[in-house]
Amino acid sequence: MDGFLQQLRRHWAERFGTGPRHLVVAVSGGLDSMVLLHSLARLSRKFPWQLTVAHCHHGLRGADADADADWVQAQSAALGLPCVVAQVPVRAAAQASRESLEMAARRLRHAFLAQTALSAGSLEVVLGHHAQDQAELILLRLLRGAGSEGLAGMRDRSPSPSDRRVSLLRPFLGFDRSALVRFARNQKVGHREDASNRDLSIPRNRIRHQLIPDWMTHHSPALPRVLARVADIAAHDSDYLREQAERWRESSHPEPWEGLHIALQRAILRAELLQRGRSAEFNEVERLRRARGAGEPLAQVATPSRAQAEPDIDAPIQTVTVVFRGIRGRHVLPDGSCFHWKRLKRPLPFGQGWEQLDAKTIPESATLRYRQPGDRFQRLGQSKAARLQNLFINQRIPVAERARRWVLDLGDGALAWVEGFPAGERHRLEASAQEILAVQIHRPPESLH
Repeated sequence: MDGFLQQLRRHWAERFGTGPRHLVVAVSGGLDSMVLLHSLARLSRKFPWQLTVAHCHHGLRGADADADADWVQAQSAALGLPCVVAQVPVRAAAQASRESLEMAARRLRHAFLAQTALSAGSLEVVLGHHAQDQAELILLRLLRGAGSEGLAGMRDRSPSPSDRRVSLLRPFLGFDRSALVRFARNQKVGHREDASNRDLSIPRNRIRHQLIPDWMTHHSPALPRVLARVADIAAHDSDYLREQAERWRESSHPEPWEGLHIALQRAILRAELLQRGRSAEFNEVERLRRARGAGEPLAQVATPSRAQAEPDIDAPIQTVTVVFRGIRGRHVLPDGSCFHWKRLKRPLPFGQGWEQLDAKTIPESATLRYRQPGDRFQRLGQSKAARLQNLFINQRIPVAERARRWVLDLGDGALAWVEGFPAGERHRLEASAQEILAVQIHRPPESLH
């Protein structure tokens, strides 16, 4: 196997696991996305994957854009993969919302990718962002005055901004673009060129074609790796601050506001603003923080801990007993989600959105519940169990989502499965498995918001 593919295979197994899955691959036709398509197609011979290609036609570049769509469809057909193409009304959307064309295109593209995934029975979209893309984003955000939250950059896994049921996977973030170029050359992977990527009126292109090359040539060729390290440090810092803010908000006896570190005060106010659907820009956070410090009432944003607020009469019961009796079953969960299970004699092709466990390792009765402090889970391919909290942090799962992830508890505290992960190592499918238990959760659109 090609050295790049070997490295990508190890990286994928470490970050995303090796279980069956249906992946929607976002392909523009450019070099990065074509390398993504061909490398995943090659790896699908090793991993139990089903791939669907998705191409978003923005309708902005006339015949060139039409040719891109035709190219992606032809390449997908050559690989024997289904391809979904849709044209989105970027100009009309930008005029209606008063966004830039770039922002409108991004919003409509993510909506198309999420819808394509859900229609195909998938919950994962794979994107071709690499280390240079990360560097560009971090520099853009740095120049705009972002804090640790913004400097965290893109994550290996993150929820789609269009539909949080869908996860965005970025397996190339740890790879330099030169590695993708070498793979394309060695494997004779063709691609299309988008002339708009050379338009220096776009800030990102100026950073890509001027700032970064100049710095790498005259100062340090390691700039993308340095910025990737900055992103990793910022991501863990922001995760820690969010966790501390959540802990303060949930405490029945929180530390006095005036004794909190400024960074924690900002994190708490930012969480409160976002929860209420309001902008959490720095100036707004600072205005509220100074008002709170001066003892002024904050009618706009209430900052007491949740435990001190009025009880949530709609707070869901967090435990459901599931009896795996018969061939299949369905349980409506308190948060509006629906848990499905079924027994099979043969594995489903590429998972089809289901996680599959060896049925003989699962008792007839188990508990489906929200995760709890101290939970441990042995991921597929891991030699021992790790704290679920740490796994969530490593997967960059937002704090607000962690508390509402469902886990399958077998009654002794051992977790057979965690929502969003493949089956646990002790319940993995082997070739000798005589019966399979397939499980999945369907969530309503707002359940993880």
